[in-house]
Amino acid sequence: FPRETVAIYQLMKQGRREEALAIYRWFRPLLDLDVSTYLVQNIKLAEVFAINTNDRVRMPRMPLSGERRKAVEKIVKDALAVRPTLPQF
Repeated sequence: FPRETVAIYQLMKQGRREEALAIYRWFRPLLDLDVSTYLVQNIKLAEVFAINTNDRVRMPRMPLSGERRKAVEKIVKDALAVRPTLPQF
């Protein structure tokens, strides 16, 4: 979610802390996916929903499955359902 990252940065530079914080609060569950031993698989699965790609990963990694996959799917789908409208810079 590069646009959201840039928006947070730009808003903070402009002193628009509350707007930046609102985007960050939306973004936080997605950022938490990066703090995992399944970092690559989480990112690849998020890309499936965000940019219509695939979740293939190179060995020895395997695509997420089961409950872990369902949990990541829920986080990403929930976030995309309420993705914030970003200000123009």
